[in-house]
Amino acid sequence: MGHRCHRFPKFRAARSGSSAARPRLFALLAAAACTGAHAQSAVVLPPVVVSAATYAQPLSAALPSVSVLTREDIQSSGAHNLNTLLRQVAGVQITSAGGPGQSGNVFIRGFSGPNVLVLLDGVPMNAQDASGNAYLSNLQTAQIERVEVIRGNVSAIYGSGAVGGVVLITTRGAGAGPHASVSVGGGSQGTASISAQADASVGRTELQGGFSRYTTQGIPSQNPAQSGLPNDSDGYRNNTANLSIRQKLAPGHELGLTAFDSQGRYTYDNGTVGGSAHQSVFGLHADDRFTQAWTSHLSLSQQITRNSYGGSYAADYRTRIEQLEWRNVLRLSPAWTATGGLNLQHQSMDSDGTGGIPSVGRHAYAVFGGIDGTLDGNELQFNLRHDDVGGFSAQDTAYLGWGRGIGGGFKLLASASTAFNAPPLGYLYYQVPGMFGTLPNPRLQPEKAHSVEAGLQWARGAQYLRATAFQTMATGQWTYVTVDPVNFIGQFQNLDSTRTRGLELSLRGSGGDWRWHGNLTLQDPVNTSPGAGNSTIPLVPHTLANAGLQRELGGWLLGSELHYSGPRYDPFGGVTLGSYAVVDLSAGRNITREWSWRLRVDNLFDRHYQTNYGYETQPLGVFVELTWTPVGA
Repeated sequence: MGHRCHRFPKFRAARSGSSAARPRLFALLAAAACTGAHAQSAVVLPPVVVSAATYAQPLSAALPSVSVLTREDIQSSGAHNLNTLLRQVAGVQITSAGGPGQSGNVFIRGFSGPNVLVLLDGVPMNAQDASGNAYLSNLQTAQIERVEVIRGNVSAIYGSGAVGGVVLITTRGAGAGPHASVSVGGGSQGTASISAQADASVGRTELQGGFSRYTTQGIPSQNPAQSGLPNDSDGYRNNTANLSIRQKLAPGHELGLTAFDSQGRYTYDNGTVGGSAHQSVFGLHADDRFTQAWTSHLSLSQQITRNSYGGSYAADYRTRIEQLEWRNVLRLSPAWTATGGLNLQHQSMDSDGTGGIPSVGRHAYAVFGGIDGTLDGNELQFNLRHDDVGGFSAQDTAYLGWGRGIGGGFKLLASASTAFNAPPLGYLYYQVPGMFGTLPNPRLQPEKAHSVEAGLQWARGAQYLRATAFQTMATGQWTYVTVDPVNFIGQFQNLDSTRTRGLELSLRGSGGDWRWHGNLTLQDPVNTSPGAGNSTIPLVPHTLANAGLQRELGGWLLGSELHYSGPRYDPFGGVTLGSYAVVDLSAGRNITREWSWRLRVDNLFDRHYQTNYGYETQPLGVFVELTWTPVGA
């Protein structure tokens, strides 16, 4: 095995998993100096993002507001699932109905569920069920290479669902040389984990595979004093595997296969009933550089989400998205780049006949294009997309972004955009009969929105600071409404109008042995429908803040994270949930060239708080992991 550039994750830019963007990305990363285990000799590079324009560019060049978490960030955090990892990202809020693996939601700038589009290797992960979620708590980080989060309305770039933002997940692939590792760990609440990764190149073939298993006895998901249930823990176990095969046919031409499978089983209602969530993705792709200026990415994929629930609301159902997508990047000149392509989907939902879930499906078609570049010192980006989702009128969305450097590393930024979001099939047809039931609403209409942003950015080397003021006006936003208060029966309905406006600050940088990041979001999401009195959107705080600090000290990698959330109104309990601040710690060290260990401490001060009324959150927890990497790997 050849020597790997690093053993302990620290201060290094990571590659992107977007094959179509690889040639430009490699050029941006070519200046990286690979070192051994210590960060003192590492070269710190500014982050690279692919999501903002669908091809690789420095973070400082992106006009949309983007955050990136590299493989090094993921490893050093010690976070096992994506919900935990994403808590540190600006504008992102995580709610949870209990401990690991339990249901939850991801908010970006006050929008959640189907309004936050999640893509794994370019494949939509949002289920077509009555949640519209991507079940991120079920996705383990051992198989993830990098995560990019776009905040704000980018529906013209990524289509239906990208109203609040987009989470782009790239799974791990083969690196520059053979590599293998095995990790085992354990900690509080009876938690245990094991994972193994390996990749290699054989001639023109690159292979990568990984497997992880995570189990925990968990915590009582529901507060006994609020639910009346016994103080018993709700356990969770997860098996996740991924596979990547890339075959180079000729210079600039490659075929690939990716597969991802995550199966999580959990108990809830304090262990009285259980359920499972099973997500799988399979994809084939072809990456071709037809000319020096034209790069093409063609993919055929399928994503399946299977859910099973026990107890009084027993159900077993499956949602599926089959997708054919063709994306192109065309370098028009040194200053201008065009992008474009088409997307064809078939979305479906079916069940075993339980839970009031019918077998339904629909087709969705889209054609999209964009152009970005510089003109007289002005950076411009324009994207236009046409979506036609079965059962609704076709919609056009647009994004227009502008930036201009004003000297000293400062740049002015502004954008305007529109959005369209078709309701998931479960919002239209899901039905639970009886008390605490749900009624279908086939008349539910799509959401529409328009957004404006203005910002100031400063970037110099690895240092980055951005301030963004934003506003999104939405019509037809979906909400769950109680239509029969006696029997607690609800239904998804459209609100007339909502508005979210706010200010977002984010920074990241490094110096010497130190690395830091932080963010502050001040937002005011309100229901502006007639008679609503500008009431606050439920479960969304007005203030979110995070701060993180890492240091390499004598072979140790030490880190800390602070997460703060302001009060939120929860209509289920009819209460305002209090603000909270949680501190997490991490530490790690190489023992030998082959062995290293990592420590993570969650909720250091054992702060009790709730993100949903009646449901508990992670108390103080300690987790230790030991990793073996063969010599030379």
